[in-house]
Amino acid sequence: MTIPVPHFAGLGRPMLKGADGDPVATKTRKALAILGYVSRISDLNASREAVADLLWSSATGHRGMQSLRQALKQLKTAEEIAGLDVVKTQGGHIQIFAGSLPTDLAYLLDLLNTSDSPDFNTAIALWRGDYLTGFEDIDPVFTDWLLIERQRIRDEVMDATLKHLSGAVVAAATPGAEAAAHFLLHMDPAFEPAHRALIQIYLHRGQRERAEQQLRACERELKELDGVPEQETRDLLSVTARSSPSNAQLVLSRPQNPEFWQDPDGSDVTVVDHGSDNVIHFPKVSIVSSELARTAPNDGIYLREEIVSGLSAYRSFDLFQSDYFGDAEGPPPVLVQGDDGGNFLLRFQHNDRSGRVLIQFEDRAEGRIVFSEVVDLQEWDGIENAASHTIGRIYSHVTNKLRNPKNSSAFARWCQAEALMVEFDPKSDRKALQILEEISKRHSTFSMSYSGKALVNIKQLLHYRVEDRDSVLSWDEIMALCEHAVKLDPWQPINLRTHGWALIQSGLADEARRSFMQAIRLNSVDPINLISAAEGLAFAGEVELARSKAEKAMNLFTTVPRVFYEYYSLVFFASEDFETAAKIIERASYKSIVGLTTRVAALVCAGKDAEALDLLSRHSESLAKVIDQAGLGTGDPDEWGRRINFFQDPKTRASYDRGVQLVKRYFFGDRAAI
Repeated sequence: MTIPVPHFAGLGRPMLKGADGDPVATKTRKALAILGYVSRISDLNASREAVADLLWSSATGHRGMQSLRQALKQLKTAEEIAGLDVVKTQGGHIQIFAGSLPTDLAYLLDLLNTSDSPDFNTAIALWRGDYLTGFEDIDPVFTDWLLIERQRIRDEVMDATLKHLSGAVVAAATPGAEAAAHFLLHMDPAFEPAHRALIQIYLHRGQRERAEQQLRACERELKELDGVPEQETRDLLSVTARSSPSNAQLVLSRPQNPEFWQDPDGSDVTVVDHGSDNVIHFPKVSIVSSELARTAPNDGIYLREEIVSGLSAYRSFDLFQSDYFGDAEGPPPVLVQGDDGGNFLLRFQHNDRSGRVLIQFEDRAEGRIVFSEVVDLQEWDGIENAASHTIGRIYSHVTNKLRNPKNSSAFARWCQAEALMVEFDPKSDRKALQILEEISKRHSTFSMSYSGKALVNIKQLLHYRVEDRDSVLSWDEIMALCEHAVKLDPWQPINLRTHGWALIQSGLADEARRSFMQAIRLNSVDPINLISAAEGLAFAGEVELARSKAEKAMNLFTTVPRVFYEYYSLVFFASEDFETAAKIIERASYKSIVGLTTRVAALVCAGKDAEALDLLSRHSESLAKVIDQAGLGTGDPDEWGRRINFFQDPKTRASYDRGVQLVKRYFFGDRAAI
């Protein structure tokens, strides 16, 4: 068996290899993690900022970028030792030369996809474990990305292998089919379809005893996970169920909520759609905290209550109190499968010696501890901030996992749509609308699908050119969606926030103020909810409250997404602190016309007209793309100017309009007259 030596082995514990096959060390794991991340991007190109945010998420100021530069130097040194030239860094981007970095994963997928009869012994040798094993703890944000990527890789490899286990191939009982099934069990010893395939192969060969042994092996593996084989698997060995083993058929495809799929004999098999009712399955979180209740001081108990109530405020978890009265350590990690939204265990334990609280979050669908942290409340600026940090980690892990397109449950589809909605891209918004429409048709009482559709339509009317205006809802229709969402669930913060934005556009500032304030009351630990509602309050004229809530939100963020600097800047603009608004908006991106106009308006109002014009001039080419995408000038520029100015206070509205007018004149007026 000959296996080419990969330059980068990412399956199992990763390493960089030289031409002689010897591993080349890097000073830190994060240097290798850069290779692992960029190699999984479709165009092998990532911005420096994205990589720094991923691997140094807790760094402040420029420290993340400094750490990234050091890691890139380490990587370049390792490349020189290995005799490689793989990574190119220029123009704020990190790129891998196409074809310069052969990997074990790429070779494995090529083996499975291009060969009719792959060498599965080679495949087994290549699969040494999950992608980037041992890199789970280098940064929480990287961990979240890595878990999703691992599942995507597993699904990709398994799907490629299942193509070699069609019903006809299994019926032929070829050695290749047997090897393919063994490879799947090498990846996952409890993968029941592979056990079924082997049982059928042995039955077709007349090896009933081996088939029975395989069933016992399946039972043994599933018992470790508190599960049992499906009836379909047990029935394969039932003599009364079939006239002969050759009649046994196997469906190995993994349909993603289809209405039907093809059975191996060509007939259509109907799938019962259990998701068509209005029951939404949220992630389940069981809370274990008996030791905390007996030994922790009041602050420790208060921390637990803040975390539990904060999770409850999202209205996206099914929470269960599961106090354990046996071993003080609580129940051991155990696999619990079959829940669409996921099944998790949240443990609290007080350390008598240190006075700290141990918080552990376990993914029971994987039998794995996601994170374990020791919280010293003396190191935090208040219990609420400490609680928000843990809540954010839990919410981020759960929702990022559900954003895998393979998951088709209603709440998972919402998470996928939500991720698309924050990209500020027309194509992403169209995909989000398709998902939201699908959810509302299947689950008519899921309120967030209606507020999500309203948000996308608001963005389309304000920020993008829409070629087919008939496809966009009117403001009255958007308001009707918002009101329906609030009627279905008046305790869901996003419903209140969306309703507030629709009210702002309708000139109903007092009603909008009430909606935004209620959204804050419903969830005061979610920084996204706080900053969005604070921005709305600033537009409605509630400036002091908006500023205090915005500052709280920015303190609660572990890593601040760039778009929220735009929101934060608008709050300072409302308070007439134009210098600070101009400085903050520099950290935002120019993906939206609002971001561009806000910076121009802040500079003009700060008396920096020349700097505003210089900004427009220096970035005219890239900004023109933003303007073109927004459709400014293609319809009625004056109408656009009125719609983009959200401020209800006349004085603030007039100040912001100075920026609006300059943007319009620069791109669609007489520049010489400016």
